[in-house]
This record gives sequence, C-alpha cells and structure tokens, in this order.
Amino acid sequence: MVAASALNGYISAPTRFEKTESKTSIEVQGKASRPSAAVKIIDGFPGSIRGRALWLPVDNLNTDGIYGGEFTYKDDLTVEQMAAAAMLNYDPKFQELAQTGDVIVSGRNFGTGSSREQAATSLAFRGISCVIAASFSETYKRNAFNNGFMVIECPVLVDYLREKFAGQNEPTIVGPTMKIDYRESIIACDGKTFMFPPLSMVAQELVVAGGAENLVKQRLGQ
Repeated sequence: MVAASALNGYISAPTRFEKTESKTSIEVQGKASRPSAAVKIIDGFPGSIRGRALWLPVDNLNTDGIYGGEFTYKDDLTVEQMAAAAMLNYDPKFQELAQTGDVIVSGRNFGTGSSREQAATSLAFRGISCVIAASFSETYKRNAFNNGFMVIECPVLVDYLREKFAGQNEPTIVGPTMKIDYRESIIACDGKTFMFPPLSMVAQELVVAGGAENLVKQRLGQ
C-alpha cells in the first residue's frame, strides 16, 4: 500500500476494487428486530407497565445534569433528598412536572460523563419507572442495572417523539401515556408500536433483586 500510494500521489491500495453497494440500509439502523417468540418473564418482574412519557429533547445529557456534583459526595443525604435533587441541573422545573410512574425518554448517549451511580438511583428514588433513550453511555447503563433500575434503548420511539414535539423548546415536555410490554418487547404510544431489544434474564434478575449487591447476597443465601 505504501508503494502504491507513493506512485499515485495519494493514499491507495495496490489493487483495484470493484464498487459494491452497501447491503445495510440506514433506515433500519438502531431498530430492534421483532423477537421470534415472547420473552420469558421471571417471577417478580412485570410483564408490562404504563406511564407518562417525560420527553427530554436533548442528546448527551450528562450525569451532572441528572444529579449535580454538589450532591454527589454527600453521603448523609436521605432517599427523599436524593430524589429531590434529580434533574435540577438539567431543568429546575422537572420536579414540578414529574409524577411517580413516569418514564423519561431522551436522545442519544444518555448518562454520559462521570460514573456516579446516583444519576441512576436518584431517578429511581424519584419514582421514575425507567429511562428510554436512543442510546446510553455504557457506564450509565451498567450502573442502572447494577442498582436495579431499568433502561431501554429504542431509537425509533425517540425519533417519533422528536418529530411530534418539534418546535417546542421546553427542556421537559409531558408526553403521551405509553405501555411498555416487556414480554413482547414493544412500546405502545399514540396508537403506534415501537420495538426494543428483548430483556435478558440477567437484566430481569437485577431489577427484581434491586441491584447486583442484593442479587449476590441472595445467591449466597445471606
């Protein structure tokens, strides 16, 4: 390749390749395939839930926006105080709008930034059922499940809500009521359905146990 590049005057390979068409359509990227069969739901895990969508129309919402750094290293905060601190840096009005059972829906790379676990646990303490996003920081996703908090990737739902609420500039928008069917891996919203990747048994076990620490204790018989 180095010799070919030197002769041609630009970076090139020593052989010519025939032009080929991509077999992957950009229109289907990020969509979950429909499961061939219903997902097995373990004891204690809900087959489905209902909740209002709280649409946060941003990408890259970081952990400091979710749970401020001024609270992160205060180990004496109660569960109620942690719940009251959730999302204050992102939207001071979030606390007025949020209700128990709501589902946060947001854009790409949700939970980027630091590894503070409170960015997941504070939302759970606030009564948020789960977070749906186009994608998550892998650290945030791991922290969420390790603390028994549900997160779901569903970019097609995010695209739908982004279009539905285009032109509205509020940082938190109360959206439609949704049904999340974990058995069928489908979210029903506004008469439409949106697929998401099936939940694994491990994910269900972590949620039912209330996190990795509790799950380990159960398996050790403590």
